Amino acid sequence: MADNKKYYYMRLKENFFDSDEMIILENMDNGDGIIYSNILLKLYLRSLKYEGRLMFNERIPFNPQMLSTIVRHPVGVVERALKAFVDLGLVEVMDNGAIYMLDIQNFIGKTTTEADRIKAYRSKINKEKGLVSNDTPKLVQMYDKSTPELELEIERELKIEKEVEASTATSTNSDFQYLIELYQANFGIVKPILYDDLKADLEDYGLELIIEAVKRAVKRQREYGYAQGILKSWNRSGIKTLEQAKAEEVSFQNKSQNNQNKFQQQKPVKKAPEWTDEGRLIKAGVDTTGMTQNEMYKLVGEMGLRNG
Repeated sequence: MADNKKYYYMRLKENFFDSDEMIILENMDNGDGIIYSNILLKLYLRSLKYEGRLMFNERIPFNPQMLSTIVRHPVGVVERALKAFVDLGLVEVMDNGAIYMLDIQNFIGKTTTEADRIKAYRSKINKEKGLVSNDTPKLVQMYDKSTPELELEIERELKIEKEVEASTATSTNSDFQYLIELYQANFGIVKPILYDDLKADLEDYGLELIIEAVKRAVKRQREYGYAQGILKSWNRSGIKTLEQAKAEEVSFQNKSQNNQNKFQQQKPVKKAPEWTDEGRLIKAGVDTTGMTQNEMYKLVGEMGLRNG
């Protein structure tokens, strides 16, 4: 007897958990992020039957209470997970309660073509939102007229682009994951509001310089803001590499030693009181030579030294 049942399956790439969204998700809420990723995969699988739409049946969508039973996690955890999914652009919740798992079409294994499936799914979401534009039929018509040869060439180009993007993204995601772990090991749990700051620092300064700045902050028992102050100071001085940062430190130490030797040989030089901005910076190991009072005031604030 022939098996006429429909079977659905998911196809996940090996770097699925290395995406920015999954890295951020799994590091959320003091460890609950791992539970969120478990819930996300279960919801992906649940939505396959309706091609990405979470439904209890043809007419009734799931609510958090129902999903709690399905995924076997407390309602509160499910509600927080759904909010995180929405914030990260992983799901979209309609006014009628219907939940769409975005990007699910990249994971569904079916016999229809990739482009047709994605096009149909996006159209379904837009119809439910009431945002289907008059241009949609034209786009569909143009796509349908594409020749197999043209589609094959486009697919080849897209594959090459995706391979390059995947290679770059894997390296970036790996650095970002390391930075999160570095922060948590030295300063505590990363709050969601800090993710954008960490990502911006990684793009602006690079992982090597951040690690060096964090080492100096930890050595002086300071918070991450102190490390950011060091990074900004390096940036103003044109320091872009770890070698330059270390060379600057050696130069500063040598200059300090020379000043100390001169101090011992000559009459005492007036020292800035520790409660002043210049005194705080000197104590923190910052060379204040040539800096204006405003520059010292700003840098003290950035490094969190005013209350130290």
